[in-house]
Amino acid sequence: MSIIVEKLIKRTVYGNKVSPLIGNPNAKVFMGIRRCGKSTLMRMVANDIKSKDAEANIIYVDLELMSNRHLLNAVSLYDHIKGNLAPGRHNCLFIDEIQDAEEWESVVRSLVKEKCCDIYITGSNSSLLSSEYSTYISGRLNIIRTQPLSLRECMDFRENVAGTRPEASKLLIEYIETGGFPDVWTRLVTKDTAYSMLGDIYAHIVLKDVVQRYKVKNTEVLSKIIEFLCDNIGKNTSPNNIFNKLKAGGDPVSKETVYEYIEYLENAHFVNKVKRYDIKGKKLLESNYKYYFTDIGLKHSLLGYRPGDISDHIENIVYNEMTSRGYKVHIGKIDKGEIDLIGTRMGDKIYVQATYLLSSEETKEREFGNLKAIRDNFPKYVVGMDPVWKSGDHSDGITYRELSEFLMADDW
Repeated sequence: MSIIVEKLIKRTVYGNKVSPLIGNPNAKVFMGIRRCGKSTLMRMVANDIKSKDAEANIIYVDLELMSNRHLLNAVSLYDHIKGNLAPGRHNCLFIDEIQDAEEWESVVRSLVKEKCCDIYITGSNSSLLSSEYSTYISGRLNIIRTQPLSLRECMDFRENVAGTRPEASKLLIEYIETGGFPDVWTRLVTKDTAYSMLGDIYAHIVLKDVVQRYKVKNTEVLSKIIEFLCDNIGKNTSPNNIFNKLKAGGDPVSKETVYEYIEYLENAHFVNKVKRYDIKGKKLLESNYKYYFTDIGLKHSLLGYRPGDISDHIENIVYNEMTSRGYKVHIGKIDKGEIDLIGTRMGDKIYVQATYLLSSEETKEREFGNLKAIRDNFPKYVVGMDPVWKSGDHSDGITYRELSEFLMADDW
């Protein structure tokens, strides 16, 4: 089936990542949470290829369609692809949600080895790349980590829909309250409609990528684990904490089940586990992680928007922004204090304390004081929404950045 060329809202950051990879012999994999826009990004690439080469042969397979159910069989999928190749042309293969196909690794491995087509695939589960078979092609894959919209991208989407470009500071509250799933931003909707859409996204992800994929039996416990993670964004926690909480509440669940269910949520890109790093000892610590949601809208879809949790929302959003820019993020331990987020990327490093208001001397000392204890010259920021402080204000070499300006900055 050939893809229909359509007008799409371009996500330039991903276009820039994929453009240098077009035509190389590897399989390009868009990897991320379901409904974050992977399929649209793949169609965007197909459209770009077609616009530059009208003779390119586009083969598009959506494995979620009932009409393609027979292609979930490895041999049928392979035969379908081979039967649609056009000799002498740039053959481009696009497969959506490839993890649904049995032995997909064998199909891709063979196609890569045959060098018969330019391959692009999407996947919603990180375990996609951890199976025994997929390791055979691990050196022939280009992974494009894909996330819901950033604030900058929400600005682009709103401009496309409304015809005028909003101010980042005015759009920020809406972004905090609804998150960045593209479905919510492709049209103008009320907040009630946005939360209804988020509820549908939440249910689809949990049902498809957790309950059905892993045959989860105790869905009530799964929901309680997710709710616990919602209540503890930005707080040190562990599967043991969750197990003890469930046990105290009378839930008959084993510790192994709690570990498994959290791993399923991580595999589905629903939440991200972040380890702590001892800054002075220069080593990772294997206890008391933090968990952040891939999109803060997932929390709101379950609990509703809770204004009192805004500091947690800010920290989660800053974490997502840092990872979307290619930073590897850890939590920092410094003496008895903590650094919310440490990002490292190709030799660069950044330290960030995320907060809402610096309303007291105690809060100011906690946020700035922990950063002052770090003895290196990498950038250190306090990021928040305090109306008294202005972006660029300094205190002992530490820069304050208003949240919207931090998210909109070209670099830090």
